[in-house]
Amino acid sequence: ITATNGNVAALGLLELNLPIPLDWPEQTVADLHTNGDRTGRLRDSDAVGMIVRSLYRTRDELPRPGASRSLSVSYRLTRKEIRADNEALAARSYAPYDERSPEYRLTTRSEKNIEADAVEIVRLAADLKARTNGPYHFAKTAYEYVVDHTNYVSPSPSHGARECLLKGQADCGSYAMLFVALCRAGGVPARPVAGCWALGVNQWHCWAEFLLPGVGWIPVDPTVGDCGPEERRFSFGNLDNNRVALAKTFNLSSDTTDGSRDLGFVQVGTWWWYPAPDSTGSEMTVEHHFVGKKTGE
Repeated sequence: ITATNGNVAALGLLELNLPIPLDWPEQTVADLHTNGDRTGRLRDSDAVGMIVRSLYRTRDELPRPGASRSLSVSYRLTRKEIRADNEALAARSYAPYDERSPEYRLTTRSEKNIEADAVEIVRLAADLKARTNGPYHFAKTAYEYVVDHTNYVSPSPSHGARECLLKGQADCGSYAMLFVALCRAGGVPARPVAGCWALGVNQWHCWAEFLLPGVGWIPVDPTVGDCGPEERRFSFGNLDNNRVALAKTFNLSSDTTDGSRDLGFVQVGTWWWYPAPDSTGSEMTVEHHFVGKKTGE
């Protein structure tokens, strides 16, 4: 990420943040290096994401008009494919969730853009639950509903689960938000994944996961599932390895007292700025580059 000051003379603060992928069962990260000034790493309060930050405050640190500040991250990531035996999962009996566990409470709560307590979502989840038997069948039915009732549009005309449900048009982020919100409203733990495709430039993508007792987290990609019958069958329970999970939350936050605490939806291709006094903000330009390359079989 490179931030260039066009002609803002009164720039008072510059904060650069980049997500760092964590180790998960389906991916491992090695050889992690950061390159930038005054960098520090911040872990999400719920341990489902991490960022590296460069923070510039003083006149000497901040870029003057015509100057830039940059922050970069490099790493080697190994990603596994995920294959589920959906027939066996559908026939299996599941023990009740431990509703007192921190993980259950975290992944069934209502939160910004995942409005599991919205009236429309609660009503739909109750209807789906009345027609299904157990968490696997409920999640599968919620997945089918999202695929059947949502059309892909980018940039998205909706942002958040409730808007996605009401408008029926969304990008991959809101597809994932609606699936997660329906699962949570139905008592099935679920979480979104913000990431990107591993190969190419600016290949941002989002998907989701739900939890089955005694089995673990099951991947779901309703956006890819909306691409055709074969993709629909594959994208519930299976996941290719051409992707990087950057954070398993859409509301990343940190307990830091140095800079922003709430970062919200953190993806390499998502950024904001706050204008300087008497400025529209157009005098600041920000560029992100994410390049993945295949290095082995």
